[in-house]
Amino acid sequence: MPQQANKPEQLAAPQDAAGDAAAKGDKGRSWAFWPLVGVVAVVAVFVIGLVGALLVAILADPDDAANWVGIIRDIFIIVLAMEGMLMGVALIVLIIQLAALVNLLQSEIQPIVDNTSETVTTVRGTAEFMSQNVVEPVIKAGALLAGIGGVLREVLGLRRSVRKTRAGSGKKTA
Repeated sequence: MPQQANKPEQLAAPQDAAGDAAAKGDKGRSWAFWPLVGVVAVVAVFVIGLVGALLVAILADPDDAANWVGIIRDIFIIVLAMEGMLMGVALIVLIIQLAALVNLLQSEIQPIVDNTSETVTTVRGTAEFMSQNVVEPVIKAGALLAGIGGVLREVLGLRRSVRKTRAGSGKKTA
């Protein structure tokens, strides 16, 4: 049993499991939780507003209810106008950011692309130089040596065959 307790795999496994649980706890809930909370909040506000409007319509004086409806209508109009202005400001900021991105691409990325293209051209030239001045002569020399070796093998092979035939007939060669 003491041998099993000293194995690093067995000691590391419980710590890793605890670390994974802590990591999940740090992340919080799943990705669908917050959108669900938002939808529930919107539905709750809508239901509360509907119940409040029904209570005002049922319990209040009709003239008083009309005044309340007018006030609520005016508040919604003001909120929608402010939201429209906010969208306009957001659109302006988006256009400014897009212009900044285009400027970045033209001034920063284009020189990088140019340098990369220049580097590729240099590498291509170096490869052609190495091919013409190093690799090609080595290949030619190797081919020449292989040819010479083949010729010598054939010439020496003929001599060996001549020696074998003369040795078989009883004649000695010098």
